Amino acid sequence: MARRGGRLDGEGAVHDASAMHLETEDGQGPRRAITWRSVGLGLLAAISIVTITPYNDFVVNNSFIVGSYFPPILTVTMLALVLLVNGPLHKYAPRLALGGGELSVVMAIALTSCAIPSQGVLRSLAALPVAPFNSLAGFTGSDPAYLKMVEQMNLPPWLFAVESVSGAHRENVVTAYYARLQPGEPVPWAAWVRPAISWGIFTFAFLGAMVAMACIVRFQWAVNERLAFPIAQLQALMIEPPEKGRALNGVFSSRMFWIAVATVAVMHSSVALHAYFPKVPEIRLSYDLIEMFGDDPWVSLPTWIKRADLFYTLLGISYFTQTRVTFSLWGTAILLGLIRWPLTRASADLHGDAYLMQTTGAAFAFLGGVLWIGRHHWAVVWRAVIGRPRANDATGFFLRYRPAVILLVTCVAVMFAWLLVVGCSVATALICVATILTAHVVTTRVMAETGFAFLRINIATDRLIQTLPPGTFTPRDAFMYGASHYVYMQGARESAMGFSLNAIQVTEISGVSPAEKRRVPGLLFLTLVVGLAIGLAASLWCNYHYALPLDNTVAQVINHFGLETWPRAFLVELPKRIEQINLGRAPALNYSPWLHVMIGMGVIVVLQGLTWRFAAWPLMPVGYLMCTSGYVHYAWFSLAIGWLAKVVILRFGGPKLFNDLKPLFIGLIFGEAVSIGLWLLITLFLAGQGVELHITRFLPQ
Repeated sequence: MARRGGRLDGEGAVHDASAMHLETEDGQGPRRAITWRSVGLGLLAAISIVTITPYNDFVVNNSFIVGSYFPPILTVTMLALVLLVNGPLHKYAPRLALGGGELSVVMAIALTSCAIPSQGVLRSLAALPVAPFNSLAGFTGSDPAYLKMVEQMNLPPWLFAVESVSGAHRENVVTAYYARLQPGEPVPWAAWVRPAISWGIFTFAFLGAMVAMACIVRFQWAVNERLAFPIAQLQALMIEPPEKGRALNGVFSSRMFWIAVATVAVMHSSVALHAYFPKVPEIRLSYDLIEMFGDDPWVSLPTWIKRADLFYTLLGISYFTQTRVTFSLWGTAILLGLIRWPLTRASADLHGDAYLMQTTGAAFAFLGGVLWIGRHHWAVVWRAVIGRPRANDATGFFLRYRPAVILLVTCVAVMFAWLLVVGCSVATALICVATILTAHVVTTRVMAETGFAFLRINIATDRLIQTLPPGTFTPRDAFMYGASHYVYMQGARESAMGFSLNAIQVTEISGVSPAEKRRVPGLLFLTLVVGLAIGLAASLWCNYHYALPLDNTVAQVINHFGLETWPRAFLVELPKRIEQINLGRAPALNYSPWLHVMIGMGVIVVLQGLTWRFAAWPLMPVGYLMCTSGYVHYAWFSLAIGWLAKVVILRFGGPKLFNDLKPLFIGLIFGEAVSIGLWLLITLFLAGQGVELHITRFLPQ
């Protein structure tokens, strides 16, 4: 698949070609990418995304419109711009059409904004200043012991949107957040100014660090290691300019592409329509063998093996990922599931947290491998920092390495200092910052290498904290660790580093000029700042006006994970556990966290050695890193089908058939996004009309 500025080969590898300019329609030279049109349209798309997402995801309880590194909302937005606006302009008024570079800037800005409104930041952060005082969930008020503990933590009052910690659970700013405002009652915006600024300092430093790291690692991963970046490649396909005199590029002109889009849209729509009109038959590609395998020994087989759904986005992306990578993802998960099967049957399986600790150890070892592979690049970066570069050293195409490192160090220092000001111990601050950065680097690396759009690497250092001697950590340390963990570490599900890196890669593929590349990181950070401010306002508005989702099948508060489940685990239970440990009253664990951390590290080291030494070794480290993840359990069937299709096509049809069928698999991906966009509009319309909703979700949540 030849591309301007890069191409995607049969195994999904990126072939980088820097600084290849896009030309005007009349061939008179390169066109600017960063213009008032591209920046204005990008910011308009970004503002729309951060405004609509909390209402769609948590009030309507629809399919998440961000939800992954291939956000459906971005796909629908860019398709509308390319097909309905830019396509006709290309054909009838080519001088007015947006160039490929301009479209890449629009996409980069919109893509980066996806890190803010949902699981990247605001799903958890928006509730943090009131979450500890949620009396409806029994955090305070009905739990005097916890309320007393919070008072004794002596946390700075500017962290919270309340006047007094002792009576916070009775203040309207808290109760209305969880039980909605009375009709005509205004949102208490003034109460949120102080905590928004306080947490904003840490959050802006965190976001700056994410952009800086994306700029530092891009050349190593995309050029030196030639990672696939399948998602960025597919996103760049949407904005590839058409040939002169045509409205659409090669992919969008393909009949096979549109057949795939229509097929997926019809199949998904049949499922959604069936919920409203039961006589409409469902067309669903899935299997359910639970009843068939309900007897011993099959009953002990993991449920996710016996029942699975097909997700077209994952199937399509796996077609553009290296076969060994895709096989490692689903094959390792199946292998571990089969190993655990007889253990479960014999009631001898390990505690679930033991596998979580193996994943934690695996993440640190995986990061070590990434650092080792890139050691020559890090040396180049270091020489740039100290001002002694060599003649052939890269200097950083988007942000020169010296200012990038200075930005990273400054942002990390601000994060660390902020935690100390709050009252954390030095050890707690170090653990918080290290865990956050590790989670985002490892997650972004997995995304760039595999194209796996739905992932989160859970690094459970909170379990390790609980094994340290009594008195090492206080409940206040545990509270602040818990806040950083469930807001910023778990935010790696939709990492600002991952979105920024894909955004930068899209502009690279599209041939943005070297001079304009230097301005891209600044635009991305501006987007994150604007998105955070507007997204916070949108999130607060939704929470103060809706207590329950419009989806009547759900009897939970809106965004129950961000408002109740995660705060309970990390702001309530973790400090309580640390207090019990300090008092010598905590029950002993029935497994050794450190042992399983070492097991996870050892397995990754062995797999890394085998992968580097033997080109035919089938199981790569990333498979073991992800094999216990619930996201892989959702996705394995789709990955396996995509892997099998690619293997068969390459085996019997060769590269030609593989290339000929690319529009089909691209159509599957975009068809799922179109389905989500279509039913988003339908659902929002029905919600506005007061119609009882029947929500159908087309992707993993």
